[in-house]
Amino acid sequence: MKMLNFACGARIHEAWENIDFSPIDARVKKVNLLGTLPYPDNHFDCAYSSHFLEHLTPESARSVLTEVLRVLKPGAILRLVVPDLENLCRTYTQTLESLCGETIRGGDTTQLEFRHHWLLIELLDQMTRVQSGGEMLKCFRDIQHTRDSKRAQYIKMRVGDDLLAPHQSPHIPLRRKITLDKIANKILSLYLKFLRFCVPRGLRDEVFIATSIGERHKWMYDRFSLPKLLQEVGFIHAQVLDYQSSAIEGFGAYYLDSNPDNTPYKGASSLYVESKKPS
Repeated sequence: MKMLNFACGARIHEAWENIDFSPIDARVKKVNLLGTLPYPDNHFDCAYSSHFLEHLTPESARSVLTEVLRVLKPGAILRLVVPDLENLCRTYTQTLESLCGETIRGGDTTQLEFRHHWLLIELLDQMTRVQSGGEMLKCFRDIQHTRDSKRAQYIKMRVGDDLLAPHQSPHIPLRRKITLDKIANKILSLYLKFLRFCVPRGLRDEVFIATSIGERHKWMYDRFSLPKLLQEVGFIHAQVLDYQSSAIEGFGAYYLDSNPDNTPYKGASSLYVESKKPS
């Protein structure tokens, strides 16, 4: 079975054709995902992508999905995972109501205040940040510094990041660290920093956004808007599932949406949608 994992990042499996803008693993093929995919029509039996579509404008997302539709075989399955706007909004309003109620009653609001702060970060930060990492990185670093297990557990539940787990960076040979792409990106980065320095300090964040390419979110989806987009592109039978359910044969064995301990890789705040190419 031929399976396509596009915009795979570090979430890969040898059984899949893993492609990305900027490969970080030898098993990943470098592909411009906003252009024509280097595969013939009706080539793959299924396709998968996680937490990529929200980094595109709706127009670009439609273009990418149209190209994915082309390379899928008739009847093939597309599985998409994105942040769930509905889940985030519901959790935010529920937390806000609880926080305001406890404030009126004079109770301890410490954890509720943190959850309220985190949910604002989760909703807005990656759309509005002008520095790489933004408020989310500040929050992560504060928890790692204080070793606050309650806050760390909440973030792990929400988005899957285990901030207090021991971190070991994999050893990457020097010849793989230094590539022509990385050299070119470094030169471009230095050039942009020079241009930024030429702009008056008070206007720099308005003129230059110092985030990495593809870091910011440009849209969000819910259980109505994502199936609607898929239908407009030409997919059929869109349905909302969970991280453990899929019509892709043996999907759970690849551990793309789950961890080995059967917990969701991206926490409880993701939307999982599958649809098909018409037969």
